[in-house]
Amino acid sequence: MRRWRWAALVAVACWVGCGEGGSLPGKGETEQPATTTNPDGTVTLPDIPTEKGEEPKPVEFKSLWPLTRGTRWTYRITDPTRGTFDKQVEVLGEQTVPETSMKAIAVRSLQPHLEELSWQLELNGVVVRLREEDRKAGALARVTTWSPATVKAIAQEQSLGWTFTSDIRELTRLGDGTTEDKDKTYVWHVEAVNETVTTPAGTFTNAIRLKRARGDKENQERTYWLVPGIGKVKEDGERLEELVSYDIKKP
Repeated sequence: MRRWRWAALVAVACWVGCGEGGSLPGKGETEQPATTTNPDGTVTLPDIPTEKGEEPKPVEFKSLWPLTRGTRWTYRITDPTRGTFDKQVEVLGEQTVPETSMKAIAVRSLQPHLEELSWQLELNGVVVRLREEDRKAGALARVTTWSPATVKAIAQEQSLGWTFTSDIRELTRLGDGTTEDKDKTYVWHVEAVNETVTTPAGTFTNAIRLKRARGDKENQERTYWLVPGIGKVKEDGERLEELVSYDIKKP
């Protein structure tokens, strides 16, 4: 089993172009810049090595996380607090990431109480998020950024036992202007391959079971079932998400 660790890179405060002056340190913390964007308008990307130094395999229509424009998924959410409802996810296509000079794939998620817009990139078979915006009743409620960009999922099939550990700095800006700055560690692990999983969208026999755990906290785990050419068909953790329907567009 092979493990790689990322070194969390701290970005310098961006006075021109980002529009943020700095965050207020929490209790017992020293003052830190309130941005994860670099002075040149870029977001630091993680160093994701390929297996044995080889070039990444083409994912094309076998992607575990399709990011082709117009692709849609509908999930049935079973939440212990909010009950059962649907979530609609759509890939909007390439956009400039706000407050940066970089481009990434915008993905919109609609729930009855929340709209999420995130900007994602695929790097060597791994999908990372650069930014996420949450809106409630049309008003911006939260903006989250990371340095380096945080892992969202895998797009390329990995072997059983594959493990990846990432250390990130997460900056959250709330709608009222307050900020929260945290260091986090996530551990990703392929627990099973060719697993059979049944959802309202059907039964899939070739799912990869991927677990995400917090390396710095206990009892904060999520498990994902990813199917080549379709994407996430099930997620379990804080709540249960099951695929109801999908429409995958070809590149």
